[in-house]
Amino acid sequence: MRPKIGLALGGGGARGYAHIGVIRTLLAHHIPIDMIAGTSMGAAVGAVHACGWEMSKFEQIMKRLDLNRGLGIPDTPIRSFENFASTAASEFLFKKADWRHHEPEKIRNLYDFLLMFSRNKEFSDLTIPFATLACDVDTGEQVVLRSGKVHKAVAASMALPAIQQPIHHEGRFLIDGGLVNKIPIDVAVELGADIVIAVDVSAALAGAVHTSVDVLVQAQAILSNELARVKLEMMRARLGERLIVLHPAVDQIKIYSLRQMDPPIHAGEQATLEKIELILKTIERFTVPDVQENSLQNASALRLAERGQGTPAS
Repeated sequence: MRPKIGLALGGGGARGYAHIGVIRTLLAHHIPIDMIAGTSMGAAVGAVHACGWEMSKFEQIMKRLDLNRGLGIPDTPIRSFENFASTAASEFLFKKADWRHHEPEKIRNLYDFLLMFSRNKEFSDLTIPFATLACDVDTGEQVVLRSGKVHKAVAASMALPAIQQPIHHEGRFLIDGGLVNKIPIDVAVELGADIVIAVDVSAALAGAVHTSVDVLVQAQAILSNELARVKLEMMRARLGERLIVLHPAVDQIKIYSLRQMDPPIHAGEQATLEKIELILKTIERFTVPDVQENSLQNASALRLAERGQGTPAS
């Protein structure tokens, strides 16, 4: 019996395009994907695969889109966000939470984008188990999403604080799942995975900081990276050799550079190729004979032999 293979796709904005390369390379080497758990961009790419899209077709469509413009996300580095920061301050920091009472245009634009690929499917319509996760902005809890409309759940997992407003989903207001779980290995296990291939597309800390915005971003990154490290070590202790972590080389890719697809996709392909032999050997190692099926076949053969209708299996 072959072990079930689960993917845990981490969040990281444009760096998450690496997941396209990972999935494409796994399938090219005939490695099955039995379930997917994704956070933020990992949720988007994972949902696309779970909805039945080929990665090459998804890539072609994405390259024709201007997501930065369509979703209202600047594509310049954080340090040159002075104008954007002042706009964000006026729109998000000092306004009352109007998003609790109406759906902002940015959220509708995100829904429209995701609907292109989810085809308005429910989780129950998907061909393989899929889950995404978000953070409840009121309680700080991790919320695993496995029911309802796929596009709404993925949108909730992608709602970056101060970039997009929290998304109302199933009675909660939700924001980016990467705040509480960057690489949802535990969720892949909950879905039934025996072996988890986790894809970490986070980047190293920025280094020297210069502005107050830099300090704020760096502080959030420090907390997020430390939480991810602790969770990863816990899952390593739990799964042992059944956890394989890929680290695509995406440090130089800015999370908001959504037009930049080729470098992260290539990085995902390379990271997967580097561990393809390990993945295949791990699958082989944890594959066990179907003892029950063999026993039933042998018992049936013996009964036939006793009746003179055949010879016992050797």
